[in-house]
Amino acid sequence: MSYTYSVKEEILSNDMVTAIEKTAELSAIFLSKNAFYNDRIELRLENLPLAKRVYKFIKDTTDLKIEIKYSISKRLGEHNVYIIVIPKQKGYRDFIEKMKSLNVDLILTSEEILKGFIRGIFLSCGYIKDPEKEYALDFFMDNEEAADKLYTLLLSKGKKVFKTLKRNKPLVYLRNSENIMDIIVLIGSIQSFFKYEETTMIKDLKNKTIREMNWEVANETKTLNTGNNQIKMINHIDREIGLNSLSPVLEEIAHMRLNNPESTLQEIAEMIGISKSGVRNRFRRIEEIYNNLIKDEIEE
Repeated sequence: MSYTYSVKEEILSNDMVTAIEKTAELSAIFLSKNAFYNDRIELRLENLPLAKRVYKFIKDTTDLKIEIKYSISKRLGEHNVYIIVIPKQKGYRDFIEKMKSLNVDLILTSEEILKGFIRGIFLSCGYIKDPEKEYALDFFMDNEEAADKLYTLLLSKGKKVFKTLKRNKPLVYLRNSENIMDIIVLIGSIQSFFKYEETTMIKDLKNKTIREMNWEVANETKTLNTGNNQIKMINHIDREIGLNSLSPVLEEIAHMRLNNPESTLQEIAEMIGISKSGVRNRFRRIEEIYNNLIKDEIEE
């Protein structure tokens, strides 16, 4: 079972929604699936529970005559396609106007309308990935008007939403886990929200732990590289002129490094009883002596 299927299944199991939400949900489904024709509404769905829900909501919303058909599609494997048709008849124009009246401004005036509209679009063309793999919520639309409307609605609600074309179809998508969870709650999939949130928290905790481990390893590697480089310079100075030719403070720090190859500058500073910057300055002077010796060797 896909993650999208489980989220939609929870939504489809609950048809206890208000009349306003039903109208908004139907409007969104018809629009996103390009179901409006000049002489009829014709909706083609491959999901039987969704087809049953749409049929029930139409019956709850209008007394118009409804036709139900189904066909077998062999595209991408054989499966049933359920076709819901509302032919032109008395009262049809009023129903169409009600379905098409939900512009962005009107939708934003009512939380009920917003819930129903976003839920309808998600049920008809929404896909959500398992958060274990990726934070992603995609809406593959059948027309530009639906994509623009959804994009504007989500943007108006402060969501980090994007719109593009994929396979010549409008795609509206989100990649922010918090925004995705907000939408899951909005469309009424509460159990899915809790599972998504739990997965997100565990995933974020793992990532934080890994980052901290990587930071520690990077610091340890940096310390080792610094210590090895300093030891290389000290050994070269010892071979060429002897450490006893250094000033007492530089000779002290040189022997301290040789005896403590893996210690940090802070640890060496604490051993000697000076500041970390003092240790750094002494190693800088050792580096200058080393560079001068190398330069003299090259010139000879």
